[in-house]
Amino acid sequence: MIPKTLMLPFLSLLLLISSLVNANELEVGSITTVTLGELHPTQPAIGYDQVYYKLGRFQADPKKQFDEICEANGQKGVSHFNTGSMPNIPSSFQCDEAVGTEKQAMKTIVIAPNGQYYLTDGHHTFNAFWQMRNGGKQFKVKVVVAKDYRALPTMTAFWKAMVKDGNTWLQNSTGHTITYQQLPTSLGMANFENDKYRSVMYYSRNVGWDKPKYLVPFLEFYWSKEVRKGIDLNRYDLTSAKGYRQAITDVSHYLLNMKSDNIGGSGKTAKEMGQFESFNQKGLTKLFNAKKGKVTYMLAYKNSL
Repeated sequence: MIPKTLMLPFLSLLLLISSLVNANELEVGSITTVTLGELHPTQPAIGYDQVYYKLGRFQADPKKQFDEICEANGQKGVSHFNTGSMPNIPSSFQCDEAVGTEKQAMKTIVIAPNGQYYLTDGHHTFNAFWQMRNGGKQFKVKVVVAKDYRALPTMTAFWKAMVKDGNTWLQNSTGHTITYQQLPTSLGMANFENDKYRSVMYYSRNVGWDKPKYLVPFLEFYWSKEVRKGIDLNRYDLTSAKGYRQAITDVSHYLLNMKSDNIGGSGKTAKEMGQFESFNQKGLTKLFNAKKGKVTYMLAYKNSL
């Protein structure tokens, strides 16, 4: 029998061995099942308010919770669930399609030289899964292998390649550069800094901009770098609908007036990054819908903490 004092280190070793064995069978484009605890972050900050929206929506609208789980697994949405369905028991609900059918909607990882998995897309969604009831580090998700770095000789070479390939964001919540050694080692909101600019960029989507046709990794962070130059979010009350509405309005107008051909150092123009031609009032109004607005859900959850 294994002594209790050795049980946790032993289980951690088993998890690592299991991860390494599984990694050996994978290649770029493969879909694999992982637990959230196996994933290593590649950015130091998230927009807490984006995660709060998801958690608030999950509480008020169970269908949305199962929809999001199905979508993350490439299964479009949920087709059947009931009051006995549990997010951590896949057999208790049914999704519209088979796993991986909507592969482009799935979150991505890369494999490091040590065989471990680094998350390159999905930090907000997976943190919501971590924080939700019946979530946590043992919660299982499907992910797509976007790149395999196992041929590199060292982890130092790995991080150099990650920076070159744009697969990591090494700036903190105040816009200062960090080293990869300062990244969180695990998901879980408490491990991340809260970037208010990243949150407001999420809510300004479909108001002043939207995701462009071609994927730009860390898109909202590039926008945030530009917005920091002209807007001080500390001036806004981000716990009230009035304050949040004004912040989204001002940020959207600010980015609509940008003429840069290198947004946040991305090498892309404002138009290429999704800038709208004009302010979308309908998009703003929808955010604050009294029953199902994203900001409404978020503020209700945030102010209940």
